[in-house]
Amino acid sequence: MNKIIWPLCAMMLVGCSNITPSENAAGGHPIVLEKFFTGELKAHGVILGFGGKVKRSFNAVMHGEWREEEGVLKGVLTEKFIFDDGEKLERRWDFTSVGDGRFEGTASDVEGTAKLETSGNALRMDYALLVPVSGRTISVQVEDWLWLMTPDILVNKSTMRKWGFKVGEIITTIVR
Repeated sequence: MNKIIWPLCAMMLVGCSNITPSENAAGGHPIVLEKFFTGELKAHGVILGFGGKVKRSFNAVMHGEWREEEGVLKGVLTEKFIFDDGEKLERRWDFTSVGDGRFEGTASDVEGTAKLETSGNALRMDYALLVPVSGRTISVQVEDWLWLMTPDILVNKSTMRKWGFKVGEIITTIVR
């Protein structure tokens, strides 16, 4: 039995990324969360299953606002998605700066707190997303990578894992 369990545990650990934003910057323009995510933005993306096949596509309209409260930067990002099958989804993110290009975020379909870190043109965000599946809700770990390619174009790759195994990806382009 141990011959099966140990390789399985090793595979689960390999599925988790330890790459930092400073190691994963790709040139481009430095990302400043409160600068890019201000006002109206449009997003276009595809959702891929664990085998890499497109499962769904979507378009979204986003709107970001930022303010300073008692010396702390806070932001709200609303997202309104329309999927290719007509389903609509809305999400509201609340972000708080914790200093040095790092933020924490919450949303109603996120378990706990999302952790964000920026460096150069890269942003990494990790969180547990609550996803409805077959009449119940499951939690999947999401590792978001965002790269600011031009002042008005951001590329986002989200990898979703359950028990350390990749169950899907989302590729999105966000335009200011």
